[in-house]
Amino acid sequence: MTRVEVKNVWVKYRGARDYALKGVDLEVGEGVVAVIGPTGAGKTTLCKAMAGIIPNMGAYDDFKGDVLVDGVSTKGMKVGEISKKIAMVFQDYESQLFRTTVELEVAFGPENLMLQREEIEERCKKSLKAAGLEGLEKRYSFALSGGQKQRLAIASLLSLQPTLLVLDEATSDLDPAGKREIYEVAKGLMEREVIKSLVLVDHHLEKVAAFADTVVVMKDGRIIKTGDVEEVMSEVDLLKNLGLHPPDTVEVFGHITPSEKPYPLSLDEALSRMPKVARANPPPSPKLNSGEPAIMLEDIWFSYQKDDWIIKGLGLVVRKGEIMGLIGQNGSGKTTLAQLIAGILKPARGKVVVFGRDMTRYGVMIRGKEIGYIFQNPDYQIFSNTVREEVSYGLKAAGLPPHEIDARVKQVSETLGISNLLEEDPFFLNKADRQRIAVASILVLNPKVIILDEPTTGLSPGETTALMNTVVELNKQGTTIITITHDMWVVARYCDRVVLMADGKIILDGPTRQVFSDHEFLERYDIEVPTVVKLSRQLAGHTYLTVDEFLQNVEFQTG
Repeated sequence: MTRVEVKNVWVKYRGARDYALKGVDLEVGEGVVAVIGPTGAGKTTLCKAMAGIIPNMGAYDDFKGDVLVDGVSTKGMKVGEISKKIAMVFQDYESQLFRTTVELEVAFGPENLMLQREEIEERCKKSLKAAGLEGLEKRYSFALSGGQKQRLAIASLLSLQPTLLVLDEATSDLDPAGKREIYEVAKGLMEREVIKSLVLVDHHLEKVAAFADTVVVMKDGRIIKTGDVEEVMSEVDLLKNLGLHPPDTVEVFGHITPSEKPYPLSLDEALSRMPKVARANPPPSPKLNSGEPAIMLEDIWFSYQKDDWIIKGLGLVVRKGEIMGLIGQNGSGKTTLAQLIAGILKPARGKVVVFGRDMTRYGVMIRGKEIGYIFQNPDYQIFSNTVREEVSYGLKAAGLPPHEIDARVKQVSETLGISNLLEEDPFFLNKADRQRIAVASILVLNPKVIILDEPTTGLSPGETTALMNTVVELNKQGTTIITITHDMWVVARYCDRVVLMADGKIILDGPTRQVFSDHEFLERYDIEVPTVVKLSRQLAGHTYLTVDEFLQNVEFQTG
């Protein structure tokens, strides 16, 4: 068993005003340890220190304290040597991928360990199976979806067979079933004693509740609480104050039976402990948007490789003023469809109509005046030396006067919480900050249609709520919104309409409440509706989309 001891560690990055870690002490032994907290709490820095990346690599000014791996200090050790025991999947997982095909990427680590060919092939086979990438061995890495790339990064480290695996938001781009599969794979590896310990950083506390043994809570570079998962998850006020989203069952019980801690973490336990329902009011009926079409797609076909169709005869109408959620498994074609709408990609066959004009032959330079596209990976659209330059670039290109540029940049920066970063180099910021910068650079242009491709990746629930509230305000002003997300609570809370994709086709399309009512059908496509939706269906016979809606409409028997 690999044991990690973090002893009074302080870390200050080069050019930073404050320490990222401030006197952190932690011991990690066997089991699953979850590290949670708001963006900027120091979670990633702690993970890098445990993996030996800090203090041996990276741009930092000061490191104090020590990290021991099996009693040996990591100071001065080669990271490659440490990685035989501790492997880390980065939040920015694409930075770990560099080989041309899937199988070459997974084989790279074992090859550098000078293993026999047969052993390398066996490790690759097992790792690809564990990560759900069987059958994609020859696929070009660049042609994978974001979620598939994330699986590839995980598979490449599983092939090293470390005893401690660190997942730093390493499932953030996976669909809910994919998250569950990766965590189940990791726990399966622990049960088979392939790995002994798992450290995971995740904003999705329902997944943390299902898999973690111990939870470490961080804020402002310090550990503010450590405890078993039931204890920490029941601290509803603490979690909410940190901008985190407690599990639905915990939030419900924190309201109806606040003194009965620990609160249930699973649906089954919640149902068994729930008081009897006295009354359940029906939720409001779905609203149908009958506005004019903003986007019309007719019989769209597209492939990256010959005869390997990603989009297959797809038709879709997006109406003015909608907030549409585009959901589906990784690799279902969501991002490809969004890029076809934006003009980043052009269909092999079919027709794209934007506000009544046939735009099939026109690319992003023309469509970009009306359609703003926010990439899943913010680094695909960031290129300026400062955040201010990045956010203002489109406005300058459009020839707006300086005073209007300054006013718009100020407004969107305050809305997204990046005002303090305007003079910073975006490439030295964390992924969550870069995500907000990418969003700001599009929102500031006020396009008629905004496409958000996984905009909440790396953001805490509190930051996600702030972003989506901004999106809603834009929608109220007439902006049409298309959002791709695996966060079903975001879809439930903000989207009027849901479109489910699978295998390059639209499988289901309708108002959010109607679509989420058939959660058993959605589960066939690995879509997990919010727990409160399942709870409300079984308990009250209605579909309540949020915890607040549930609590407002359900009355319980007393005494």
